Amino acid sequence: MAFLHILLLGMKKILLLAALIITCFNSFLYSQQTVLALQRSAEIRVWNEDSTLLNYPWTGGFNFCQVGTCDVNNDNQKDLVFFERSGDRVTLLEFTGTPGNPSWKQNIEAEPNFPDAQHFMLMKDFNCDGLEDIFTFFNSGIRVFKNEGFNGSGPQFSLYIDQLKTEVNNNQIDIFCIPVDVPALEDLDSDGDLDLLVFNILGSCVEYHRNLAQENFNRCDTLVLQLETENWGRFTENFSTNEVSLNDTCESFGGGRFGLERHAGSAITAFDSDGDNDYDLLLGDIAYRTLTKLINGGTSNDALITSQTPNYPDNTTFVNLSIFPAAFYIDIDQDGKRDLIVAPNSETGSENYRCFLYYLNNGQDNAPIFQYQGNTQFTSETMDFGEGAIPYFFDYNVDGKKDLLVGNYGYFLPTGDYKPQIALLENQSDATEIRFKLKNRNYASAGNLAGISVNFHPTSGDLDNDGDQDLLLGASDGRMYHFENTALPGNPANMTFITPAFEDIDVGTYASPCLFDVDQNGRVDLIVGNRDGKISYYRNTSTGNSPVLELQTDQFGGVNTALPGEPNGFSTPFLFRKSGITYLISGSQNGYFELYGNIDNNLEGQFELLDSTFLGNRFGERTSITLADLNDDGNPEAVIGNYAGGITFFNGIFPTLINNPENAAFKLFPNPGENEIYISAPQSTKASISVLDIGGRILSTEITSLPGKLSFVPKVKGLYLIQITSPEINQTLKWIHK
Repeated sequence: MAFLHILLLGMKKILLLAALIITCFNSFLYSQQTVLALQRSAEIRVWNEDSTLLNYPWTGGFNFCQVGTCDVNNDNQKDLVFFERSGDRVTLLEFTGTPGNPSWKQNIEAEPNFPDAQHFMLMKDFNCDGLEDIFTFFNSGIRVFKNEGFNGSGPQFSLYIDQLKTEVNNNQIDIFCIPVDVPALEDLDSDGDLDLLVFNILGSCVEYHRNLAQENFNRCDTLVLQLETENWGRFTENFSTNEVSLNDTCESFGGGRFGLERHAGSAITAFDSDGDNDYDLLLGDIAYRTLTKLINGGTSNDALITSQTPNYPDNTTFVNLSIFPAAFYIDIDQDGKRDLIVAPNSETGSENYRCFLYYLNNGQDNAPIFQYQGNTQFTSETMDFGEGAIPYFFDYNVDGKKDLLVGNYGYFLPTGDYKPQIALLENQSDATEIRFKLKNRNYASAGNLAGISVNFHPTSGDLDNDGDQDLLLGASDGRMYHFENTALPGNPANMTFITPAFEDIDVGTYASPCLFDVDQNGRVDLIVGNRDGKISYYRNTSTGNSPVLELQTDQFGGVNTALPGEPNGFSTPFLFRKSGITYLISGSQNGYFELYGNIDNNLEGQFELLDSTFLGNRFGERTSITLADLNDDGNPEAVIGNYAGGITFFNGIFPTLINNPENAAFKLFPNPGENEIYISAPQSTKASISVLDIGGRILSTEITSLPGKLSFVPKVKGLYLIQITSPEINQTLKWIHK
């Protein structure tokens, strides 16, 4: 179970260090053994292949992003908010440049403040307070979170509308939106409040939901939507192509909101492209490469699309992504004029490194003139390895410092195929800092092998008993590529390819190997995860120079990372020892890490699940982890990868436990609990009570009378901190939602 590492300062202040202390439990009872203490960091410096320093190397990567703006550090400047569709993950880049000369650094402190979102996340201010709120997909509709302002680590959001509704024929109904669509939110009628454009159920006509907050209440701080028209702009998009028919009605596609034929997906961007004070549109289509601009020849109150530009922008390099472009009109360089960012909105078959097309606005905000700037605006400043990053610590040059290999699913190719490779980051740390340099994106020339599968998962071990580390690469076909280290003793590894089918082992699909002497007989064994979420164990019984691997079980420890009812688990096991005790951590399809113990002398039994949400937060999807002590302090560092193609760094820190003392003035019960938190007190008092998660995020604060019950109880299982401040006593206690 994850613990927050805290430092108590006096009686009134708690400094949250956002460190995660992983401790063993037995039926939710605390043991005295701390397994790992990790603190996320974005400060570890990394140099690129050309020796340039990366500005934000540890973002976790970008594949299929939507981009918005929000002040995340309370400096009155708009920072960038990236919502990554593969894994529904938020990344924040804090603006550090000057107008016209942008630069950014990563902000990890505010990330936990952003609520869970799905499929799309649009940052739009709906209540005229200057703070961007969040609109996201939920249950075939739209959910809204309100930005409550800056509080400590970043903006705080609260659920405002669970399911956005609109008035249709005097009835309130849920607004319909499919998960692959991106709607548009702008003040379409120029009355000061935020309106909505969204494709109808057919996906061929655009519905206009007008906000009547100004008309009904003479204010703009709410959402009172009414279906104004089912055919805004009087155009239709063909149900099977991206062709647009002008002066058309929805009737030709089955009749209004509930027709028979369905267009599969579109992304809408509404902006004034020609300075005539009404909104034109950009359309991206799920099966096509380009953007289409639709010109509104009508008015802000009566839209009429009168012309179209099929390959937009037409004055510079036009958008030409592999599939489904989505455009975002935001001010990238903070010069007061919004620019255009275009990114793929499809989670499959799309560019995964050259995936940000940046167009600088050299015109006006309401009459832009776009100039193409490039397609790696943000991926070039971070460690991005295409799709699916899988890290592994490995001392390739035998200097006693663990370097870093990063496998990937593959870089997207124009042919539609993927090319998997192994990147090598050399550990160039010294006594003062940990640092890395990217040396090679195709280590061991693994990406050059003919007929290769995808999804290279690296691990190393002495397979031939010659005293050096050989290399295995798991692959999507369920097999493993074998490279023998033929270097002379003391020399950097020289990996020679042997076979694409190591020992003819096949675990189904997506082999995720870990070489580790789990039975402690002096020879590395093979532990392999797979797509199903289970783990196979092959014991090495060799006494010579070739491995002899015998399958012991394909359900090692009873581990299964697939969620109930889900077919895929994508287990990625990593084994390590701490104080002589063996532990297993596995990433998963759902993005959480699972920590297991009770492994030693129990290789045929069921392991003990110590923590089902190790590290607390999700870090994308299809995650993996590697550990190594990089600064010789006895506390291993960690690097995790995810399907967005990037990696995240955690410092190992000295663990400190928070215990609930028996003589504490306040007590929590039941603890562990589920649906309620009751606080006892030595005497009646008023207290301010905050509930914090393991990332240091304040989930709720209330003032209540004690003894008494909290009105807020976290819904997700895990560890929480309850901070109680009364006139007489200040106290922080831990509470477990079992």
